[in-house]
Amino acid sequence: MNTTHSPVYELAREFVIHTDKNIFITGKAGTGKTTFLHQLKDQSLKQMAVVAPTGVAAINAGGTTLHSFFQLPFHPLLPTVQGRKQLIETVKMRGYKRKLLQELELLVIDEISMVRADVLDAVDTMLRHVRFRFREPFGGVQVIFIGDMYQLSPVISEDEWQLLSEFYPSPYFFHSLACREKQPVYIELDTIFRQSEQQFVSLLNEVRNDCLSHQSLQLLQQRYQPGFEPPAGENWITLTTHNITADRINALEMNQIDSPVKTFTATIEGDFPEKSFPMDVDLQLKIGARVMMIRNDMEQPRRYYNGKIGVVKAFLDGAIQVYCADDDQWIDITPVEWENIHYTTNAKTNQIETHINGKFIQYPLRPAWAITIHKSQGLTFDKAVIDAGRAFAPGQVYVALSRCRSLEGIVLLSNIQPDSISNDRIIIEHQQLKPELDMLESELEEAARQYRLHTLGQLFDYSSARGQFSRFVKQLDTPEKQFTENIIPYLQELESQLKTIEDVGNRFLLQLKAIFSTPAIDEDYLTERLEAASAFFREQLRSLTDKMKQSPANTDNKEWAEEYNEGMKLLFNTLSLRIHLLRRLKHPYTSDDYFRAKNAFIVPDSGIQAYSKQSSGKNLQIANRNLYFKLLELRNRLCETNDTPIYLIASSKSLQEMSEFLPQSKSELMSIHGFGKAKVEKYGSMFLELISDYCMENNMTSKMYEKPVPEKKKKKRSKKDH
Repeated sequence: MNTTHSPVYELAREFVIHTDKNIFITGKAGTGKTTFLHQLKDQSLKQMAVVAPTGVAAINAGGTTLHSFFQLPFHPLLPTVQGRKQLIETVKMRGYKRKLLQELELLVIDEISMVRADVLDAVDTMLRHVRFRFREPFGGVQVIFIGDMYQLSPVISEDEWQLLSEFYPSPYFFHSLACREKQPVYIELDTIFRQSEQQFVSLLNEVRNDCLSHQSLQLLQQRYQPGFEPPAGENWITLTTHNITADRINALEMNQIDSPVKTFTATIEGDFPEKSFPMDVDLQLKIGARVMMIRNDMEQPRRYYNGKIGVVKAFLDGAIQVYCADDDQWIDITPVEWENIHYTTNAKTNQIETHINGKFIQYPLRPAWAITIHKSQGLTFDKAVIDAGRAFAPGQVYVALSRCRSLEGIVLLSNIQPDSISNDRIIIEHQQLKPELDMLESELEEAARQYRLHTLGQLFDYSSARGQFSRFVKQLDTPEKQFTENIIPYLQELESQLKTIEDVGNRFLLQLKAIFSTPAIDEDYLTERLEAASAFFREQLRSLTDKMKQSPANTDNKEWAEEYNEGMKLLFNTLSLRIHLLRRLKHPYTSDDYFRAKNAFIVPDSGIQAYSKQSSGKNLQIANRNLYFKLLELRNRLCETNDTPIYLIASSKSLQEMSEFLPQSKSELMSIHGFGKAKVEKYGSMFLELISDYCMENNMTSKMYEKPVPEKKKKKRSKKDH
């Protein structure tokens, strides 16, 4: 399939790669939507993830399910303040998943016709929350919606719709609040690769748009042959409405073949959920069985495609030989792999990586005398017998007819009446939003220009980084989170320095916007301003990151230390990336240059570590440092020997007080922070021995008299006291 010469196809590609617009990529059956997705995965420089509404759809798209990626519950998700709050509280997202969503730049949702509006709004809520970009739809992530709205619809019960209908005109994705806030660009791939006859293409368009003409209806009714029996040797496949009918036809035909059954059992490696199996585990075939390929060939030149039909001729060692009469071709079919994947973020590069959880390995074949209309979606047939029982269900006519290459390749066992052709008016009305090609071209030009400004602006916009850091400082500034010294002034100094950088950055952003507001950008002046800004901001950012490397924070509470380390490293990594990008800021600076530079970034070591057991203590302001380190060594040795947490022996604050006030007896040791009678009896003599030796060597005495007496907390008066 050669899609590279389609103007609309190329336009869609340019929109994805060179703008940050959300895009709805649709098209009739056979226009190349799946090919577009796979080529996008190969070509895009953006940090990308692919999701789909079901396990099988996700496996076929080379991604993961939407619900698992965002850890969404399966009940209706109300787009209210309380509903969003409840969702955020329910989804306990781990650090690695938060990091993944924070690094995400491009989200592709395949089979979008099946995604409900409330689910998409839940995705929007999670992205805004995790990325701290609350005012931007999908938290600033570019979202590509791929699918045909005339195919499978969202699954929703009457009870669920009763809840959701208060907020949505329909359950379709385009009525989500996020899409209504920022309408995606509507691009319809319009080159038909499956059907070759213009008359048939026009007929399909009429069926799709619910406006079948009398002439087209007559053409369809001419294909009605209720007693049709496929001629021997011709590869006709029957499309049915129910699994039981398809299974019965396949079993009946298979039983008529006078040769032994051979069973091929799939190999399942690692973790591959049964609900995501792309086909049955056991494939039963006979020599002479008609089969259909259910995957595109990965070899070049391509020997078969998804939906090609042939006959089994031999079982070879590691292959099944199939003969395809249509093109007189003998093909040795070998097992293929379907992968169950998940996404992670590389800690050193911040790049999103794909990891394989498990594999499903099987011959990509299934018996091909019959298949359901539902399972036929995405397949292509040269000759199809369409058996809809007594009548077609609404919407099934288009799905069934669009599986076929030509009108001559269709036989109808059920006659089509005008009232059988009914598509949802909401979908038809939504299709009217599709812009003309010239409008899309104009929009692309302006969107690409704005995206260039956006990528440049990201280098000088520090509002998000400063906002995150301010929240981090506020979270740490609580009485219960105590470090070995008061780190809040240090953090506030960093925050103040970052605020200064933010203010200068905001002023420079105004200059950039003014340069880009002119009809023709003055590239020489732009280069001059960027070079000056790059030098200034690199110097300011290096000063800030150098100060962060000298972090004095120290605590023996692992949870607090992890919170501190995470917040500090998040800012350090953000600023280090900006320095890296600014260093590569060369004219002309395109969005491709930005992503190439970003993808080459390796996270430098910050050296930030607040956990006292792993800290060198070099930045602590401690009296009698040599004694402190001897006490620290003793404490760590006792922890290791007794397999006991730090706080049960001596906290860092306890060690600091001992090294400063030099207690000489057990009674004095009882006044040290964290030491009670039991701890003094168990470990006191060992600490006192070290302190006594140190004092003798340095001609020092106890300074416990200098230790402030801690204030006793006042008890809160109860109502009974009044």
